[in-house]
Amino acid sequence: MTRFGLQPHLDALRAKRPFLPPDEELSARQTALRGELGQLLGLENRTAPPVQAVPLQAVDCGSYVEEAYSLDVGEGVQAPMYLLVPKSEPPYTPVLAFHGHDPGVQYILGHYPDGETAVANHNLDNNYAQALAAAGYLVCAIEQRGMGERLTAQTGETAVARSCRHLAFSYMLHGRTLLGERCWDGMCAISYLQGRADVRPGVLGCTGHSGGGTTALFLAALELRVTAVVVSGYFCSFQASILGMPHCECNYVPGILNLGEMGDIAALVAPRPLCLLNGQRDPIFPIHGALAQFATVERAYAENGRADACQLAIHPGAHAYHLPSARAWFDRWLTV
Repeated sequence: MTRFGLQPHLDALRAKRPFLPPDEELSARQTALRGELGQLLGLENRTAPPVQAVPLQAVDCGSYVEEAYSLDVGEGVQAPMYLLVPKSEPPYTPVLAFHGHDPGVQYILGHYPDGETAVANHNLDNNYAQALAAAGYLVCAIEQRGMGERLTAQTGETAVARSCRHLAFSYMLHGRTLLGERCWDGMCAISYLQGRADVRPGVLGCTGHSGGGTTALFLAALELRVTAVVVSGYFCSFQASILGMPHCECNYVPGILNLGEMGDIAALVAPRPLCLLNGQRDPIFPIHGALAQFATVERAYAENGRADACQLAIHPGAHAYHLPSARAWFDRWLTV
């Protein structure tokens, strides 16, 4: 490193970041940090539109019906929303599911363009919305902004698989973030779910893998209506993952390290049940970063007297969901 290298400067900035102090009352710190996080994400002073979801179609999928809706999330924006409604007797236990950097929401619903793609995704448990619905949960899946049917027009490009980069930078220029907008869509979906007569009141699971895990974690940190969370393929230190190798632009929230590391964000979920799923061999969210940050989460839950309500579940695979762990967590905390 030459005298003009900037790494020592970045290391010094990182060393100054705050953590949830053990000598401060946790709930007060959580409230303050939650407000600051909402500001960073660009969600301050947002007004939710009246709950309105227009039904588009319904498909019989055996043990459940897949219903498609157009959900009004305000500002003239419509979000594709899918409800997987069990054929059993209501009331149903709801789970909000977010897909990752797939071609769109269809993959977690179990819809694939060919058999080879289906096998590859089933091997990674990437059909988790479908699987949770088959297990009896009412699953709500929103297509995330920048993927699937929710692309933007990009100058000089005729066809793109996703427009995260274009959207992320566009929102930043407006003082917003793409992650914040994805969380906003989730908040609107929660309001819709809570208005359904066939859904159990006061109970809501939330899950996602990879880019979906990002949204699930930040949404649960902000949104107290979420009562149990499974975050897959995302929890790690920012230093070891988001800053440790190339990642999609939608992962970056300006100013986030002024609030804390990822463990501090996850600690905002306490004392609500939180399961963090990580692959032992995940190359883009290294396990050593997850282990280091989990210490912060454990401390927050211990201070709440809820040490049993947080878990770092490490499966032997790589960057993949793990249905047995997710099912066990939701069955434990959502069916009581």
